[in-house]
Amino acid sequence: MFSTFFIGTAGSGKSTLVDAFSSWLMDHELSVATVNLDPAAVWLPYGPDVDIRDYISVREVMERYNLGPNGALVACADMMAAYVEKLKEEIADTGADYVLIDTPGQMELFAFRSSGPYITASLSRERTAVLFLVDSVFAERPSGLTSSLLLATSVGYRLQKPQLNLLSKADLLPKESIERALRWVENPLDLMEALSKELAGLGREVNQRICEAIHDVNPSPHLLPVSAKTGEGLDDLFSQLQWVFGGGGEEYVS
Repeated sequence: MFSTFFIGTAGSGKSTLVDAFSSWLMDHELSVATVNLDPAAVWLPYGPDVDIRDYISVREVMERYNLGPNGALVACADMMAAYVEKLKEEIADTGADYVLIDTPGQMELFAFRSSGPYITASLSRERTAVLFLVDSVFAERPSGLTSSLLLATSVGYRLQKPQLNLLSKADLLPKESIERALRWVENPLDLMEALSKELAGLGREVNQRICEAIHDVNPSPHLLPVSAKTGEGLDDLFSQLQWVFGGGGEEYVS
């Protein structure tokens, strides 16, 4: 049984990609189970096989503890840890080879609170990967892409799992924009030059150090364009995951 966590900022397309990739796996006659870890989800494009909302929900926590939406989200993020064993049992009962785990829309509540790494470690199976979704809306400007890569690096540091970075909703970008973003990711000098042109107020040394920091952590960076709408990149995503699950991603991968 292999586990894959989908993590990204709100609106980056996590749930939609879980839906598309689970369908892709089933179309290729592979057994798959979907897990929803978002207690605030009102609607999902897939029917989760395991759902944290069966145990806790933001609305119920708001009413029970007289909390506002933000306070309830924080409380739910910590309360999820209490149900890890039940979630593990449900996941095991599915008997699926591939488990796709959809994380909360408020990524920071999952990745950066102490409960997130604990839940990730507890629900991990024989082989586990994290998919970090870089929203295509951030990929057209060098500063947006750099900020997303820094966030991806931080998530990798927090969760300590093999990680692949995806350019989600790639169908929204023209081909030349995708090629430019990939070039920025692969060549720190190109990214630094683009940053210097966009952010004239920042010194060249600052941009250089940011780019070097990203590449020092991930000496062989990679960004895989995918689209849940068109299916672009799903074949490559599966191939990359096989490499990770086969032991090629024991170290942090980007």
